[in-house]
Amino acid sequence: MGLFDGCLLASDIDGTLVINGYINPKNVEKIRFFVNEGGCFSLATGRTVGALKPILRVIGDVGPSVVANGCMIYDCKKGVALTNKCIPSSDYHIADMIANSGIDVGVEIHSGEDILVTRRNSETEDHERYEELDSADVSFEEACRYDWNKVVYMFHSPDDVLKIKQLLNGVSHNSAFVDTSATLFGVKRYYYEQTPKGITKSAALDELKQILKIKDGCRFAIGDYYNDLEMIKNADIGAATAESPDDIKALADYVTVACKEGSVADFIDYLTNLRREEKNGRCI
Repeated sequence: MGLFDGCLLASDIDGTLVINGYINPKNVEKIRFFVNEGGCFSLATGRTVGALKPILRVIGDVGPSVVANGCMIYDCKKGVALTNKCIPSSDYHIADMIANSGIDVGVEIHSGEDILVTRRNSETEDHERYEELDSADVSFEEACRYDWNKVVYMFHSPDDVLKIKQLLNGVSHNSAFVDTSATLFGVKRYYYEQTPKGITKSAALDELKQILKIKDGCRFAIGDYYNDLEMIKNADIGAATAESPDDIKALADYVTVACKEGSVADFIDYLTNLRREEKNGRCI
Protein backbone atom coordinates (compact mmCIF):
# COMPACT_ATOMS: atom_id res chain seq x y z
CA MET A 1 0.00 0.00 0.00
CA GLY A 2 1.37 3.39 -1.01
CA LEU A 3 1.76 6.28 1.38
CA PHE A 4 -0.78 8.36 -0.58
CA ASP A 5 -3.30 5.73 -1.73
CA GLY A 6 -6.71 7.36 -2.18
CA CYS A 7 -5.32 10.89 -1.94
CA LEU A 8 -5.65 13.90 -4.24
CA LEU A 9 -3.19 16.78 -4.45
CA ALA A 10 -4.47 19.75 -6.46
CA SER A 11 -1.99 22.45 -7.43
CA ASP A 12 -2.46 25.86 -8.97
CA ILE A 13 -0.08 26.48 -11.87
CA ASP A 14 1.06 30.10 -12.17
CA GLY A 15 2.81 31.38 -9.08
CA THR A 16 2.61 27.98 -7.42
CA LEU A 17 3.96 25.25 -9.69
CA VAL A 18 5.39 27.57 -12.36
CA ILE A 19 7.09 30.96 -12.19
CA ASN A 20 8.17 32.77 -15.34
CA GLY A 21 7.74 29.51 -17.26
CA TYR A 22 10.12 27.70 -14.88
CA ILE A 23 9.21 24.52 -13.00
CA ASN A 24 11.72 23.68 -10.29
CA PRO A 25 13.02 20.11 -10.89
CA LYS A 26 12.30 19.37 -7.23
CA ASN A 27 8.59 19.73 -8.04
CA VAL A 28 8.82 17.16 -10.82
CA GLU A 29 10.70 14.72 -8.60
CA LYS A 30 8.30 15.02 -5.67
CA ILE A 31 5.18 14.87 -7.84
CA ARG A 32 6.52 11.62 -9.31
CA PHE A 33 7.04 10.35 -5.75
CA PHE A 34 3.49 11.33 -4.75
CA VAL A 35 2.02 9.49 -7.75
CA ASN A 36 4.24 6.43 -7.26
CA GLU A 37 2.96 6.28 -3.69
CA GLY A 38 -0.61 5.95 -4.99
CA GLY A 39 -1.72 9.59 -5.06
CA CYS A 40 -3.45 11.49 -7.84
CA PHE A 41 -1.74 14.74 -8.80
CA SER A 42 -4.10 17.22 -10.44
CA LEU A 43 -3.91 20.78 -11.64
CA ALA A 44 -6.39 23.40 -10.40
CA THR A 45 -5.86 26.36 -12.65
CA GLY A 46 -7.36 29.35 -14.31
CA ARG A 47 -5.68 28.23 -17.52
CA THR A 48 -7.72 26.80 -20.35
CA VAL A 49 -7.24 23.32 -21.78
CA GLY A 50 -5.02 24.59 -24.58
CA ALA A 51 -2.64 26.22 -22.09
CA LEU A 52 -1.81 22.96 -20.29
CA LYS A 53 0.58 21.75 -23.00
CA PRO A 54 3.78 23.27 -21.55
CA ILE A 55 2.99 21.75 -18.14
CA LEU A 56 2.08 18.30 -19.41
CA ARG A 57 5.34 18.11 -21.36
CA VAL A 58 7.27 18.43 -18.10
CA ILE A 59 4.94 16.59 -15.72
CA GLY A 60 3.54 13.66 -17.64
CA ASP A 61 1.46 11.89 -15.01
CA VAL A 62 -1.30 14.41 -14.38
CA GLY A 63 -4.75 13.20 -13.37
CA PRO A 64 -8.12 14.75 -14.21
CA SER A 65 -7.72 18.46 -13.54
CA VAL A 66 -9.74 21.58 -12.80
CA VAL A 67 -9.31 24.16 -15.58
CA ALA A 68 -10.74 27.59 -16.35
CA ASN A 69 -11.06 28.30 -12.61
CA GLY A 70 -13.52 25.43 -12.17
CA CYS A 71 -15.60 25.71 -15.33
CA MET A 72 -14.32 22.36 -16.54
CA ILE A 73 -12.86 19.14 -15.19
CA TYR A 74 -10.60 17.80 -17.92
CA ASP A 75 -9.12 14.32 -18.20
CA CYS A 76 -5.57 15.14 -19.29
CA LYS A 77 -4.77 11.57 -20.32
CA LYS A 78 -7.90 10.87 -22.37
CA GLY A 79 -8.28 14.41 -23.68
CA VAL A 80 -11.97 14.71 -22.75
CA ALA A 81 -14.02 17.03 -20.57
CA LEU A 82 -15.70 15.34 -17.62
CA THR A 83 -17.71 18.45 -16.69
CA ASN A 84 -18.30 21.67 -18.63
CA LYS A 85 -20.05 24.80 -17.34
CA CYS A 86 -20.66 28.02 -19.29
CA ILE A 87 -21.47 31.70 -18.79
CA PRO A 88 -25.13 32.49 -19.62
CA SER A 89 -25.39 34.13 -23.04
CA SER A 90 -27.40 36.95 -21.44
CA ASP A 91 -24.11 38.10 -19.87
CA TYR A 92 -22.05 38.17 -23.06
CA HIS A 93 -22.75 41.90 -23.40
CA ILE A 94 -20.48 42.57 -20.41
CA ALA A 95 -17.44 41.62 -22.49
CA ASP A 96 -18.45 44.11 -25.15
CA MET A 97 -19.10 46.80 -22.56
CA ILE A 98 -15.66 46.32 -20.99
CA ALA A 99 -13.96 46.21 -24.39
CA ASN A 100 -15.48 49.60 -25.21
CA SER A 101 -14.89 51.18 -21.78
CA GLY A 102 -12.00 53.36 -22.96
CA ILE A 103 -9.55 51.38 -20.78
CA ASP A 104 -6.69 49.53 -22.46
CA VAL A 105 -7.97 46.02 -21.75
CA GLY A 106 -7.38 42.76 -23.56
CA VAL A 107 -10.44 40.51 -23.88
CA GLU A 108 -9.80 36.79 -24.21
CA ILE A 109 -12.73 34.36 -24.33
CA HIS A 110 -12.23 30.69 -23.50
CA SER A 111 -14.60 28.19 -25.09
CA GLY A 112 -13.45 24.62 -24.52
CA GLU A 113 -10.20 24.34 -26.47
CA ASP A 114 -10.92 27.51 -28.46
CA ILE A 115 -9.37 30.87 -27.51
CA LEU A 116 -11.13 33.89 -28.97
CA VAL A 117 -9.71 37.42 -28.75
CA THR A 118 -12.18 40.24 -29.30
CA ARG A 119 -9.87 43.03 -28.15
CA ARG A 120 -6.12 42.70 -28.30
CA ASN A 121 -3.44 44.56 -26.30
CA SER A 122 0.16 43.84 -25.28
CA GLU A 123 -1.08 41.73 -22.37
CA THR A 124 -2.95 39.32 -24.66
CA GLU A 125 0.15 39.08 -26.84
CA ASP A 126 2.38 38.15 -23.89
CA HIS A 127 -0.23 35.77 -22.50
CA GLU A 128 -0.44 33.87 -25.79
CA ARG A 129 3.35 33.56 -26.09
CA TYR A 130 3.77 32.48 -22.47
CA GLU A 131 1.05 29.82 -22.49
CA GLU A 132 1.62 28.81 -26.13
CA LEU A 133 -1.98 29.59 -27.01
CA ASP A 134 -3.39 29.26 -30.50
CA SER A 135 -5.98 32.03 -30.48
CA ALA A 136 -8.30 33.49 -33.10
CA ASP A 137 -9.10 37.18 -33.54
CA VAL A 138 -12.87 37.47 -33.89
CA SER A 139 -15.53 40.15 -33.66
CA PHE A 140 -17.81 40.26 -30.66
CA GLU A 141 -20.67 39.08 -32.89
CA GLU A 142 -18.65 36.08 -34.02
CA ALA A 143 -17.69 35.22 -30.44
CA CYS A 144 -21.36 35.16 -29.46
CA ARG A 145 -21.82 32.04 -31.60
CA TYR A 146 -19.73 30.06 -29.09
CA ASP A 147 -20.39 28.75 -25.59
CA TRP A 148 -18.15 30.65 -23.16
CA ASN A 149 -16.50 28.98 -20.19
CA LYS A 150 -14.85 32.18 -19.02
CA VAL A 151 -13.58 35.58 -20.12
CA VAL A 152 -10.17 36.92 -19.10
CA TYR A 153 -9.82 40.71 -18.97
CA MET A 154 -6.15 41.69 -19.09
CA PHE A 155 -4.78 44.97 -17.74
CA HIS A 156 -1.52 46.84 -17.36
CA SER A 157 -2.13 47.82 -13.73
CA PRO A 158 -4.36 47.01 -10.74
CA ASP A 159 -5.77 50.54 -11.01
CA ASP A 160 -7.36 49.60 -14.33
CA VAL A 161 -8.90 46.52 -12.70
CA LEU A 162 -10.44 48.78 -10.08
CA LYS A 163 -11.93 51.00 -12.78
CA ILE A 164 -13.64 47.98 -14.34
CA LYS A 165 -14.99 46.88 -10.98
CA GLN A 166 -16.48 50.34 -10.54
CA LEU A 167 -17.93 50.16 -14.05
CA LEU A 168 -19.66 46.88 -13.17
CA ASN A 169 -21.27 48.31 -10.02
CA GLY A 170 -24.99 48.29 -10.55
CA VAL A 171 -24.82 46.17 -13.71
CA SER A 172 -27.25 43.26 -13.44
CA HIS A 173 -25.67 39.92 -14.32
CA ASN A 174 -25.55 36.21 -13.52
CA SER A 175 -21.77 35.83 -13.67
CA ALA A 176 -19.04 35.67 -11.06
CA PHE A 177 -15.87 37.77 -11.20
CA VAL A 178 -12.51 37.01 -9.60
CA ASP A 179 -9.07 38.65 -9.42
CA THR A 180 -6.24 36.54 -10.82
CA SER A 181 -2.59 37.21 -11.59
CA ALA A 182 0.49 35.65 -13.12
CA THR A 183 4.14 36.55 -13.54
CA LEU A 184 5.00 36.43 -17.24
CA PHE A 185 8.47 37.20 -18.57
CA GLY A 186 9.45 38.68 -15.21
CA VAL A 187 6.44 41.02 -14.96
CA LYS A 188 3.42 40.55 -12.71
CA ARG A 189 0.17 40.69 -14.69
CA TYR A 190 -3.27 41.66 -13.44
CA TYR A 191 -6.37 39.88 -14.71
CA TYR A 192 -10.05 39.94 -13.91
CA GLU A 193 -12.02 36.85 -14.89
CA GLN A 194 -15.69 36.32 -15.61
CA THR A 195 -17.11 32.85 -15.01
CA PRO A 196 -20.52 31.26 -14.39
CA LYS A 197 -21.90 31.89 -10.91
CA GLY A 198 -21.06 29.27 -8.33
CA ILE A 199 -17.95 28.18 -10.22
CA THR A 200 -14.75 27.98 -8.18
CA LYS A 201 -11.74 25.73 -8.09
CA SER A 202 -12.96 24.48 -4.71
CA ALA A 203 -16.44 23.55 -5.97
CA ALA A 204 -14.91 21.71 -8.93
CA LEU A 205 -12.57 19.85 -6.58
CA ASP A 206 -15.63 18.69 -4.63
CA GLU A 207 -16.89 17.16 -7.88
CA LEU A 208 -13.48 15.72 -8.70
CA LYS A 209 -13.30 14.12 -5.26
CA GLN A 210 -16.50 12.23 -6.04
CA ILE A 211 -15.35 11.26 -9.54
CA LEU A 212 -12.04 9.87 -8.27
CA LYS A 213 -13.53 8.44 -5.06
CA ILE A 214 -10.98 10.25 -2.92
CA LYS A 215 -10.97 9.20 0.72
CA ASP A 216 -12.27 11.58 3.36
CA GLY A 217 -9.44 13.59 4.84
CA CYS A 218 -7.21 13.04 1.81
CA ARG A 219 -7.77 16.14 -0.33
CA PHE A 220 -4.78 18.47 -0.39
CA ALA A 221 -4.48 21.77 -2.23
CA ILE A 222 -1.86 24.44 -2.82
CA GLY A 223 -2.13 27.88 -4.39
CA ASP A 224 -0.94 31.46 -4.19
CA TYR A 225 -3.74 33.92 -5.02
CA TYR A 226 -7.35 34.87 -4.37
CA ASN A 227 -8.84 32.45 -6.88
CA ASP A 228 -7.11 29.73 -4.81
CA LEU A 229 -8.34 30.94 -1.43
CA GLU A 230 -11.47 28.81 -1.18
CA MET A 231 -9.78 25.58 -2.24
CA ILE A 232 -6.93 26.18 0.23
CA LYS A 233 -9.41 26.85 3.02
CA ASN A 234 -11.67 23.88 2.19
CA ALA A 235 -8.94 21.30 1.58
CA ASP A 236 -8.23 18.80 4.32
CA ILE A 237 -4.74 20.27 4.29
CA GLY A 238 -4.21 23.49 2.37
CA ALA A 239 -0.96 25.28 1.60
CA ALA A 240 -0.04 28.73 0.34
CA THR A 241 3.26 29.79 -1.17
CA ALA A 242 5.61 32.23 0.52
CA GLU A 243 4.64 34.96 -1.95
CA SER A 244 0.90 34.67 -1.27
CA PRO A 245 -0.93 37.67 0.21
CA ASP A 246 -0.93 37.61 4.00
CA ASP A 247 -4.67 37.01 4.30
CA ILE A 248 -4.33 33.85 2.21
CA LYS A 249 -1.35 32.59 4.19
CA ALA A 250 -3.31 33.18 7.39
CA LEU A 251 -5.94 30.64 6.27
CA ALA A 252 -3.48 28.00 5.08
CA ASP A 253 -2.41 25.02 7.17
CA TYR A 254 1.11 25.33 5.81
CA VAL A 255 3.16 28.04 4.10
CA THR A 256 5.77 26.75 1.68
CA VAL A 257 9.00 28.13 0.33
CA ALA A 258 8.86 30.50 -2.64
CA CYS A 259 7.55 29.17 -5.95
CA LYS A 260 10.93 29.27 -7.66
CA GLU A 261 12.41 27.23 -4.80
CA GLY A 262 9.92 24.40 -5.31
CA SER A 263 6.79 25.16 -3.33
CA VAL A 264 4.91 22.05 -4.51
CA ALA A 265 7.87 19.83 -3.57
CA ASP A 266 8.02 21.49 -0.16
CA PHE A 267 4.32 20.80 0.40
CA ILE A 268 4.69 17.16 -0.61
CA ASP A 269 7.59 16.81 1.84
CA TYR A 270 5.37 18.30 4.54
CA LEU A 271 2.55 15.86 3.74
CA THR A 272 5.00 12.96 3.60
CA ASN A 273 6.33 13.75 7.06
CA LEU A 274 2.81 13.98 8.46
CA ARG A 275 1.79 10.64 7.03
CA ARG A 276 4.95 8.89 8.15
CA GLU A 277 4.29 10.11 11.68
CA GLU A 278 0.94 8.32 11.71
CA LYS A 279 1.08 5.11 13.62
CA ASN A 280 -2.07 3.48 12.26
CA GLY A 281 -1.70 4.35 8.55
CA ARG A 282 -5.11 6.00 8.22
CA CYS A 283 -5.65 9.20 6.24
CA ILE A 284 -4.88 12.47 7.94
